[in-house]
Amino acid sequence: MDREKLLENFIQGRLTEKDQQEFDRLLTTDEVFRTEVNFHSNLKSVTQAEDDDNFRALLADFEAEAGLEKSSIPRIPTKWLVAASVILLIGISYFFMIDQNLTSQELFIKNFEPYPNVVHPIVRGKEGIDTKTVAFRAYQTGDYETSAELFEELYTVTEESPYLFYQANSLIQLNKAKEAIPLLQNHLKAGDDLSDKTNWYLAMAYLQIDDKENAIKMLESVLRNGKFKAEEAKDILDALE
Repeated sequence: MDREKLLENFIQGRLTEKDQQEFDRLLTTDEVFRTEVNFHSNLKSVTQAEDDDNFRALLADFEAEAGLEKSSIPRIPTKWLVAASVILLIGISYFFMIDQNLTSQELFIKNFEPYPNVVHPIVRGKEGIDTKTVAFRAYQTGDYETSAELFEELYTVTEESPYLFYQANSLIQLNKAKEAIPLLQNHLKAGDDLSDKTNWYLAMAYLQIDDKENAIKMLESVLRNGKFKAEEAKDILDALE
C-alpha cells in the first residue's frame, strides 16, 4: 500500500493488521512520514478538544479578542474558528519547514519513486513466460530483487540500454544506490528515450548514500534541462543549501 493511502486509512481509523505493521515500520524509519502523522494527529487533537478546560479558556480569550459576541454576522461555532486558526498555523509551519533541515536520505525518501514501466506494459489477462515480461511484471508488482536480477540478465544478452535504467531503479529501491550509480552513468552515455530521466535518478542515488556534492551536480543538470522533475530538483537544491 502506498504511503498516502496508508496515511488516509490512519486518519479514518481503518488500518488493517497488515496496514498497522507497515504503518509502524514507516513511523520508526521514515522521518517525513512521522512528521505527516504528527501533523494530522495535532489536527485531530484540536478538533477533539472541546471539553478540555484549557481549551475552553482559550476559546474565551479568542472570543474576547475577536469580539464575536457583538458581531451582527451569524455566529460560527467558536470551536471551528479556533480549530481553523490552529490548523492554519500548523499548516503554515508544516509546509514551511517540511523540506528544511532534512538529511539527504530524508530528501531521498520524500522524492524517490521508481520510474514507471513504459517499455513493456503488462496487460492483465495476457500472461507471458519470456524473461522480459517476467522482469517487468516483477518490477510493476514491487518484486525488485527479481527485476534487478532479470534486467541484468536481459542487458547482458541484448545490450539494450533501457534495461540498465530499470535495473538501476530496482537497485535504488532496494537501498543499493552504490550499485545503481555506474549503471545509470552507462545508461546516460547510451542516449536512449529514457536518458533525459537519468540525471534525476542519479541525484536520487547520490542522496541515498549522502553524497551531497554529486547530488547537487545532478540536480543542477535536471534544472538546466527544465523538463523532467525540474521543479522537484529546485526544491531539493533549496533544501540542501
